[in-house]
Amino acid sequence: MRNGKAKILLVDDEPFILAATARVLRDAGHEVHTCEQWAGVATTVRNEEPDVVLLDYNMPALKGDDLCAILKRNVINQNMKIVIYSSEPEPFLAEITRSCGADGYIMKDQPGHMLLQNLRPYVQVAVA
Repeated sequence: MRNGKAKILLVDDEPFILAATARVLRDAGHEVHTCEQWAGVATTVRNEEPDVVLLDYNMPALKGDDLCAILKRNVINQNMKIVIYSSEPEPFLAEITRSCGADGYIMKDQPGHMLLQNLRPYVQVAVA
């Protein structure tokens, strides 16, 4: 996609957060696909080829850093950016991001306009 608009896969096991975040992203003009479970992520990445995966860290059964490492290792889409999206403490997220190979992290506990602002560098890189 172009003009700062991206195809985004949002992965979160909390239905309210998933719906609210997807609404913010769609209202900004992004194409948004969602997964509530880690099991559907690889298939969605293959089928939809998102520019950015916004990936919750704290999910049951498979943590976001483990899923990130799997996606990075399998190189389904070389240009895809993976961003950890969590309310965990920032120093912890910085370490998780480094250890799993994510392209960055964004804190969940912020207004929608801040989410969009913090997502902008990954979207611009992805669609450039």
